[in-house]
Amino acid sequence: MRLKWYGTATILLEQNGIDLLFDPFLPLSDKVFQPPIDEFSATDGIFVTHCHFDHMSAIPVILKQSSKALKVYCTKKSHDTLVSKGVDSSRICCITSGDAIQLGPFEVRVLKSRHIVFSLGLIIRTIFNTRVLQYWDNFIEVITAKENRDYGTETVVFDISVLEKRVLLLGSLNLDSETEYVPGADLLILPFQGHSDLCGYAMPIVSRLKPAKIFLDHYDDTFPPFTSPIDTERFISLMYKEYPKIPVICTRASSDWIDI
Repeated sequence: MRLKWYGTATILLEQNGIDLLFDPFLPLSDKVFQPPIDEFSATDGIFVTHCHFDHMSAIPVILKQSSKALKVYCTKKSHDTLVSKGVDSSRICCITSGDAIQLGPFEVRVLKSRHIVFSLGLIIRTIFNTRVLQYWDNFIEVITAKENRDYGTETVVFDISVLEKRVLLLGSLNLDSETEYVPGADLLILPFQGHSDLCGYAMPIVSRLKPAKIFLDHYDDTFPPFTSPIDTERFISLMYKEYPKIPVICTRASSDWIDI
């Protein structure tokens, strides 16, 4: 299995010529890597963890450009958001926790999850910051996007199996307290954004899931002023101290493949 990280939470997994795309987003900043939309439109299935704009706003463009009968797999709230943006509902497959989707060699199991709770300190630092004026257009676009107002949004985790490997993909740095997640995945894809104490959020998740490896995403500055470049070194140091046998992969967004 191979992986590409295009920035934000946008992940592409490939096995035997089948590509699955997760949480596609085109950055609002021209200072970060800009994903090639033609690669998105050539995929074999799109999966969405939750309905916030930075996880699905590129989908209408992708579907318009795709020459395939490309389908989107998402929850009801994401379905309704996409339909409101002009996507034909026949292109959308509604999913819920407990579902399993088979696409080529991939089996994607849907598990209930939770969205990270934005900390008050982070909200205050974001709003009362000179970057709001610098990126005023982005600020208005994000706060007026209807889908971003629902902080209790339906959020899922994807447990992805192919051949003898498992990838657990989170779209937000949180888990559901009552859902049973099978520990020991070969790779945990962990979004690292959305709180003043990211390590305090992340380390209990690692303890609960006990993956063989971790891939960090969502720590880049793709839609300022709401995002900022996140320093991942403290988390990597904590991991090395507490879980020295679990490597953390931290790389730049690009169109380069990474072998899992």
